[in-house]
Order: sequence, then structure tokens, then C-alpha cells
Amino acid sequence: MNNELVRAEQKKKIAFIVEHCPTKGLYPFERVATLARLLEKEETVWVFIKATSKKAIELLTNEQISPILFDHQHELIKQIRNLQPDLIVQDGKDTIIEQVEQLRPHCKTLVHFDDFGDGSQFADCNIIALFEETKENIAQNCLAGPYAFAVTDTICAIAESRASNELSNPPHIVVAYEDGDENNLTYRTLRHLTQLHIPLKITVAIDSEYKHSVEDLQMMVLSRRNTKIFKHERALEQLLTEADIVICNANYTPYKVAAVGVPCITAAQNERELNNSFPREHHGFIHLGLGRKMKQSNIQNAVMELLLHEQRRERAVRKQIELEILDNNEVLKCLLLDFAYERHNIVSL
Repeated sequence: MNNELVRAEQKKKIAFIVEHCPTKGLYPFERVATLARLLEKEETVWVFIKATSKKAIELLTNEQISPILFDHQHELIKQIRNLQPDLIVQDGKDTIIEQVEQLRPHCKTLVHFDDFGDGSQFADCNIIALFEETKENIAQNCLAGPYAFAVTDTICAIAESRASNELSNPPHIVVAYEDGDENNLTYRTLRHLTQLHIPLKITVAIDSEYKHSVEDLQMMVLSRRNTKIFKHERALEQLLTEADIVICNANYTPYKVAAVGVPCITAAQNERELNNSFPREHHGFIHLGLGRKMKQSNIQNAVMELLLHEQRRERAVRKQIELEILDNNEVLKCLLLDFAYERHNIVSL
């Protein structure tokens, strides 16, 4: 038996299953694509995705991932039964108990990411980036921390290319509420910013997940110089190199900002985001709480605090960089390989 065949037989079989969840947006697909490409250099990797997820399929294809499509759960179970993977990694949708019970007999180890469903308790490990402040009642199979955010190649490249945090003239504020913006915080934030009578450049980043009236935004934009709407599937990524301040939601977006190192103000789009403890002061963020209750004075004061105080901006960026988010991929790769080779003990990293 030649060496290549021996290596092929020794490779572990890893299956990713990822489904769309409106409150989590498209980021779970980015995480799966990032981790699958890392792991396929050493192991045999498959990515399973629902055939109805057109945007996600396009995203994965653009990341050089060829997903295996399924329409219904029973089709997925059949494919997993035939595959008998060493490790299944689930991301995106919160799982229910029945889903996990159906998968459990056909794999050695189950790892979930950011799973807040009842099925999470039956995984060998639930790795959580969207962790809450309280440590009470955390399940024994959970690992939670900033390392759970996988960083895309694009974000890594932006971080490396960002030369300085000196303020532009006029300062450039990017407003980017990703993952649907259910309460139209984009409009609310822009309205408050237009009442700041100082020279500013404001860019409103929106993607196809934005379901509100773009015309309403455009009417407001017309009333102020150096203010524009930028519509693009990866709008925030396109603007991170030039942003002086980012105002965004409190889901996965703050991780992208922190990986690059940009002063950031966050507002929660919903109750779940409100509980996320990552985008807080101790990590360099100014957190305004629930966005639909955001007062004009609060957001204006937060913006002025960052604009007027260089030390405040420097502290924000320093705290973000100290998190070493750009090293996360290697941490996650090693962690998943440990699970694939059954070398795991659930301990806090």
C-alpha cells in the first residue's frame, strides 16, 4: 500500500451542516466556508446546505466550496448515514432535539456553533461567540469566548492593509446594521446623525437583507453633504479600510470591526443581541443598549466622545487588538481537529 493511500485512509471525515437563521444572517456560512477550507487541507470535508438557500449557496461557491444540497431533513440524514463522519459541525439555525437525535447514531462527535435551541444539549460541544454576560446556568458542554469567531480572508486582508487610525478630514462614520435590521436602526441612526451640525462624512451600508424603504434613506441623504448610501452584498467590508467610526448592531458585526481595529458604537437590534456581552466597554466598544430605545443625545454623545478624544479612540482600538481575533482560525482549527480525533475534554479556553 503506497503512502498516499495510507494517508487517505487515515484522514478523518468531517461534515459541516449549515442552515440559514434570520437573526444570525449570513455569517454562519462565512464561518463554515472559512473552517472547511482550513480543514480540507488535512482531512476530508463535506458541506451540507439546504437547496433553498440561494444566497448562501452563492457565498459558499464564491469561497471555493462546493456544497451538497438537500431539500428535507430525511435526505440529509440518509446522506450522513452513508457517510458515517468522524465529526459533524452544525452552524446557523438553532437545533431541535429530534434533529440531533437523528444525526447522533451516524457520527462519532457532534459540535455546534452558537446553538440556542434545545438540541444543543445533546451535542458534544456547543462553541459560542454570541455569549451572554452571566456565567450562571451555562451548560457543561459549552465553550464560550471571542475565539469562536472565524475570520474570513477578506477581513484578514483589510486588517493588514489598514495603515492608521488618524481621523480623516472630515471624519468618516460608517453605519452598518447587518443581519436584517428588523427595527430599521439604519434610518433611526442616520436621522440622529444628520442633527450633528459638524463636518462629517457619513456612509450608510446596506445589503439585500435590508427590508425597509431605501427611498426614505435617500430623502434624508439629500439633506446633508458628504452623506451617501452604499448598497453591496459585502457593504461593510468595502468600507472598513476607510472608516473612522463604525456604528453597527451587536451580533457578529462587532467581531469584524474588532478584527480590523476601528472605534465602534453598537446598538442591539433585538433582545438576544442585547444580551451579547462581547461588544462592551471592556472590549473597546461603546454600547448603547437596545437600538429601538436609543435616544438622539446618547448616540450623538458617543460619536462626539470618539471624535474629540484621541486617547479614547486609541484605547478602543488597543482593547480590540488585544483580543487577537486574527489568531482565532488556528485556535478553531485545532479545536475541531481535537474533536475529530476524539482528543477532547470540555474545558474553558
